[in-house]
Amino acid sequence: MNKKNASQIRIVTIRIESYLAEYAKNKFAEGGTDGAIRIPYNSEFYHCVWEHMAKRRADQPLLTDGNLRILLPSRRTAEDGPVKNPAYYNYLSPVAVQLIERFLRRQFNYEFHQMMLDNENHGRPVRQQDMVADFIRRYRLESITEDALLKSFQRYRQRLHPRKPRKYEKRHNFKKN
Repeated sequence: MNKKNASQIRIVTIRIESYLAEYAKNKFAEGGTDGAIRIPYNSEFYHCVWEHMAKRRADQPLLTDGNLRILLPSRRTAEDGPVKNPAYYNYLSPVAVQLIERFLRRQFNYEFHQMMLDNENHGRPVRQQDMVADFIRRYRLESITEDALLKSFQRYRQRLHPRKPRKYEKRHNFKKN
């Protein structure tokens, strides 16, 4: 396999929700080759992608119409497990794509909710709408609205600290003459 083919095969295209693709593109630095993201080796996302890499069979098509291009991880040492050369292990199954999407959604929600909870724990020095707008601006998200993120946080906060409705007890204070 020549070097040009090997470098082209190292990039995999997947289709996930658009706001997660925008988040991943801006969270991880773009590798410079065809707009693919280069995942840092010390991130959990790197290991998530590496675990799901598989060999492509002849009957499996190459996906080219996705919205996220990933430069496949390459571990050179066999000390910490099997070596998966991205030139051969360059396939992500539909189940693997779902698991990667779930991982990115979990990471997105964790980062967003943690930022909002930190603001609440400090007495809300910044309005919630401003925090949401700042998060959207930081990751240049265009496919999700501020209201959707704010509602997501409110649902999360409700699950964390459910409100208990007060019991209503009717009092009968009749004065007898």
